[in-house]
Amino acid sequence: MRVLMISIDRTLLGADYSGDVLERHQKYAQETGQLDIIVFTKKGFRKKEFGKNLRVYPTNSKIKINYIFDAFEIAKNIYWPDKYDLVVCQDPFLTGLAGWFVKKRFKVPLLVHFHGDFWDNKYWLFERGRWWFNWFFLFLSKFVVSRADGVRVVSSGIRDKLIKAGVSEKKIRIIPTPVNVGKFEKCDDKKVRKLRLENKNHKTIINVGRKDPSKDYKTLYKTIELVYQDYKKLAFWQIGANISLIGKIKGDDNLILNSVKKIKQKDLINYYHASDVYVSSSISESFGKVLVEAMASGLPVVATATTGSQEVIEDGVNGFLVPIGDSEALAKKVLYLLNNLDKAEEIAQAGKAMVRERFNQEKIIEKIIKFWKDLS
Repeated sequence: MRVLMISIDRTLLGADYSGDVLERHQKYAQETGQLDIIVFTKKGFRKKEFGKNLRVYPTNSKIKINYIFDAFEIAKNIYWPDKYDLVVCQDPFLTGLAGWFVKKRFKVPLLVHFHGDFWDNKYWLFERGRWWFNWFFLFLSKFVVSRADGVRVVSSGIRDKLIKAGVSEKKIRIIPTPVNVGKFEKCDDKKVRKLRLENKNHKTIINVGRKDPSKDYKTLYKTIELVYQDYKKLAFWQIGANISLIGKIKGDDNLILNSVKKIKQKDLINYYHASDVYVSSSISESFGKVLVEAMASGLPVVATATTGSQEVIEDGVNGFLVPIGDSEALAKKVLYLLNNLDKAEEIAQAGKAMVRERFNQEKIIEKIIKFWKDLS
């Protein structure tokens, strides 16, 4: 089986393979026999080969508008001698449109992934400074999805939105993002102790995420302030956004604040294990991958009730869900966990058991490959 994938994930072309992206795609390639990936890029990238059955091609486009056309040209050039059995697109937008062109030209099935929560999502549609852009992408996604042979979504909430909009349930499958859960259960004890000492062994709250309006850091900062009012000797880590926390969170010397830029996965695991509670304040998430990672690392989690977090958290059983934008509710649940250590441990263990069962990487990869084969 030969699969063509069209992607925007440039980590497959760079030197940073610290996450699990390359590992997952190598497994896809092994299971299918041949996986070719075209990645939307500006100029300056080189083709990568990982063994005999995984090849990654950059579009090396002059401008972004050329991504679609350059991807289509590469798809035509590498089509022979082996034909594609399936084209898989990372999103229902530009990669999906490029995939539709390939479907039309070579008469192959098209599978579109929904990794984001785009439909019937007011937070995304009216995102400040991007609403006009997002509305255009909404119409484009509906065009692409209506012409796709299969749609993979990462949560039941997204599936329900698509069905409500008229997409046939028969062509939708819920398959979450694979996570190597076992990797997050293990840490470097020496480094974890060092991180704990850096925070003076204070109770530590952690959040992981890029710099993005959907993360609603304003609510997160207020949450930390409210927790600190009732729980002194507190520390907070924000990993990935590289935002200065000075002046954003009010406190004194007993409140330790650290903002850490994006780090390697093996280092992130140690930060999880050196923390006590994971908090997410997002207003829009399609799937709570960081929640799965935190649970696998043994942390109790508190999150706003986005589409993605509701897929991962059973409120009061393996974590807590609160209304979006409600810093007081977030703080209340965090304080409950900090003040009730036995309950926090019970919730953490429930979370770890759940992710082992539901998000096992090997099982999910099997489901992905089966979907590919069913469509081809």
